[in-house]
Amino acid sequence: MLAYEVLLNDRRLCIAGIDGDGVLNAMLSYDKSNKAIHQHLTVGGLISATKEDAQWICADLHIGDEVTVRIRDVGSVDEPTTRGPAPELDIENHKAQVRWWAKKFGWTVIEGLASENS
Repeated sequence: MLAYEVLLNDRRLCIAGIDGDGVLNAMLSYDKSNKAIHQHLTVGGLISATKEDAQWICADLHIGDEVTVRIRDVGSVDEPTTRGPAPELDIENHKAQVRWWAKKFGWTVIEGLASENS
């Protein structure tokens, strides 16, 4: 199976892969707000067969770090560190996000009302 071998400063962090249909990604993120800088390495994906979100790595990065991602054909991969319902399929997660935004904006959420178009 195709997999990502992920190294940080020449130290192997994982071999991530999904057997069968799915999505695999490796992302570097940079976020600067209020003079704070956050940099992260995330490796994860979607296991289509089980409709699960999988994550192998979420690591902080620092200036000078070197990230290497090798695409390999392997017989087995590391188990994800976390697995759970894919966020877009997790209705309770969506509801929690709506409640959070409503609170942030000072709105009131009234549950149980259906629109005429639904």
